[in-house]
Amino acid sequence: MECWQFKLWPKKKEMVSLEDKKSYLNDIRESPKIRAFHDLLIEKPIFSSLGESLNETEEIFFGVIGSIQTNNQELFEQFYNRKNKSNPKKESPSPFVNDDFLIFCLLLGILKFGLNTDWIKGIISIRSRNLITITFENILNGNYYSKDNLQEILLIYFLFNSQTLITNDFLTTAFKSINENISLFEDKSDFYKLCSIRAYDFIIELKESPDGSEINLLKDFNSKFIKRVKILSFIIRTSAFILFLYTLLKILIKIPSINVFFEKYDPIFTTLGILGISVLGNYIPKIKEKSYKILLQLFGYPLDLIQKLDKKQSE
Repeated sequence: MECWQFKLWPKKKEMVSLEDKKSYLNDIRESPKIRAFHDLLIEKPIFSSLGESLNETEEIFFGVIGSIQTNNQELFEQFYNRKNKSNPKKESPSPFVNDDFLIFCLLLGILKFGLNTDWIKGIISIRSRNLITITFENILNGNYYSKDNLQEILLIYFLFNSQTLITNDFLTTAFKSINENISLFEDKSDFYKLCSIRAYDFIIELKESPDGSEINLLKDFNSKFIKRVKILSFIIRTSAFILFLYTLLKILIKIPSINVFFEKYDPIFTTLGILGISVLGNYIPKIKEKSYKILLQLFGYPLDLIQKLDKKQSE
């Protein structure tokens, strides 16, 4: 399994200074909404003020963030089902349609919990056409390798939903993109700024983390898990073939002419024959592939990762 070890090259340009970053992060604490999203990114319990009067969209936003933090699908669906009753049109989009914070969090939860994507696809299709919208659209469609994606936002998505898709090349590209953006804090999008800051910090943390870091341990576990599922799949298939052939044999020997045939042979050879056919049957491509996928799904392995494994095997 590939380890994430990449070199940080000498920089002709640098992302804004640490002082600017600190000043910006201090300023956003004044906005409960931006603060909540930042807390989500750094895995900190979100700030909530029950004394404040929230409108419906704000209430849904805070609820969605809380459900993602606690991995609570039921809670997410409660808030999501309140919002997906809205059906704005391209000619008259509601303000929430271009709310990057809300749409991204809804996108995270919908894909995280495997919900129907028709509504969110419709919402993204009527948003203002920009790189953030294109990145959202590509995430939704699983088009992670498009050159139009903002790598900073894609990395944040991967951190929440698909960490095994993070590769050395991807980290290098994302780091270069962020590091060379010397006008980051001049950007009007607080959403993009926060994603860039968190992505940058994550890459630095990863570079400085030991081999026993959580991410590396997860990648190592994933590799071992795949191998063990293949072995278990082989054992289950072989057992199923043996059971099938044994049952078929018991039925056939009830026929007198067939029973006479089997009586001519030693039971040991019959047993060895069943085992041999079972092992050979185990290598039938379609049966082998299907049983392997079913077992992965039974263990809760993400469907997008199963599709990626298929792609690797076909290459």
